[in-house]
Amino acid sequence: MKWKKQLWVKLGLAAIISLSVLAMITYIWISFYFKDHYYCNTMIGGEDFSFKTPIEAEEILYSRLDNYVLEVVGRDDLSDTVIPEEIDMRFLMDDTLVKIKKEQNPQLWAMSLFKEYNYEFPWLVQYDEEALKEKMGKMVFFQAKNVRKPNDAYLSYSEDEKVYTIVDADPGTEALKDKTQEALKEALDLLEPTVDIEKKGCYKEAQIKGEDEKLIDIRDKANKYVKAKIIYNWNGNEVIVDGDIIHEWIMIDGNKVWLDEEKVKEFVAEQAKKYDTYGKNRIFHTTDGREVELKSGAYGWKTDKDSEGEALIKALKRGETIEKEPVYSYIAAQPGKKDIGDSYVEIDLGNQHLYLYVEGEMILESDFVSGNAARGWNTPAGVFGLTYKTRDAVLRGDNYATPVNYWMPFNGNIGMHDATWRSSFGSDIYLTNGSHGCINLPFENAKIIYEYVYTGFPVICYY
Repeated sequence: MKWKKQLWVKLGLAAIISLSVLAMITYIWISFYFKDHYYCNTMIGGEDFSFKTPIEAEEILYSRLDNYVLEVVGRDDLSDTVIPEEIDMRFLMDDTLVKIKKEQNPQLWAMSLFKEYNYEFPWLVQYDEEALKEKMGKMVFFQAKNVRKPNDAYLSYSEDEKVYTIVDADPGTEALKDKTQEALKEALDLLEPTVDIEKKGCYKEAQIKGEDEKLIDIRDKANKYVKAKIIYNWNGNEVIVDGDIIHEWIMIDGNKVWLDEEKVKEFVAEQAKKYDTYGKNRIFHTTDGREVELKSGAYGWKTDKDSEGEALIKALKRGETIEKEPVYSYIAAQPGKKDIGDSYVEIDLGNQHLYLYVEGEMILESDFVSGNAARGWNTPAGVFGLTYKTRDAVLRGDNYATPVNYWMPFNGNIGMHDATWRSSFGSDIYLTNGSHGCINLPFENAKIIYEYVYTGFPVICYY
């Protein structure tokens, strides 16, 4: 049994020795193979030439050059080609392929199983640069019909959504000749099959793009203005100020956005002109059945245009949503064109007779004496609002000082008051023995009127 065990040991050693010798012979044989061939994982100019001889590599490269064409692509699906013959292009190969093989030690071929060997392209490319420049100028990228200048991103107002949005820049198709020529030369030198001149940065770009932070900031500021909504009750009329109007007042210049305050004030002035009644004539139906046209005195709705303009500007800058009335410097008894209402003092200067109406009901009627016609002190006709009322006043003029119990001015120094020094009223007394322009009333009637009227109470005078 012992001899059998020794036999197996000897056989094992023999096998190991035989396999080692076989492996060594195989390795040496492969080494002889790689004496003329490139390693595994040999990349030359980005192409795989593993197990090729320098001559085979040269033949492959030359065969590919026979049909070489550089395809040039750009924006808007435009493309063109550069053919070697057009630019007198020549391909010269140095001894790089042989040098590469000499650098690879055949005996170390096993290392190539675990790593990659990269080498530069062995070509020297020559061409006529003037011919290339001339060819480039004829390419589709530079034909006028294909050239579109870039446009910057900008703000656009949406009437449906009442908001500003950014319209992105149009990159255009204006290629830059110098950069395009550089890209073509680089591609030709490397014998690349395709070059994308957009990826190479050969186009003129818009200065302001959609993601521009300053443009975004301008948009946000403009939207703060247009999101405001001011709902006016303008003398009984609804006037809405929202984005559709506001965006016409927004001024944008470069990196600045602001409200055109003059346009805002012009808007206020336009609404005041449209809806104010102060200073406008009115048609009035008298108690005795006549229809008279009344000139407006100090009565009616009158917008304080300066104050309201400033108020509106502040509301817009804050982006407010509010309901309000404009600031008035004068107000009337009720909104609308018929702003006198049904409470007023009606003074018929022609008949020297007065009526007091309160909520449509005649409370009092009275004779009176108005301004002295002979002396030219006639009481002016028109519609007025009572300025104020006071007790125990002294009426003063150039040569008089007259105390009264009830003083109710409505037109400067002209007003209604009691006249206890008179024994009679009405008729034609005013023609020769009238007042300085005031409405002289019996004491009791002046007292009753005083109790009903208040500041702004309509006073209507007509002949």
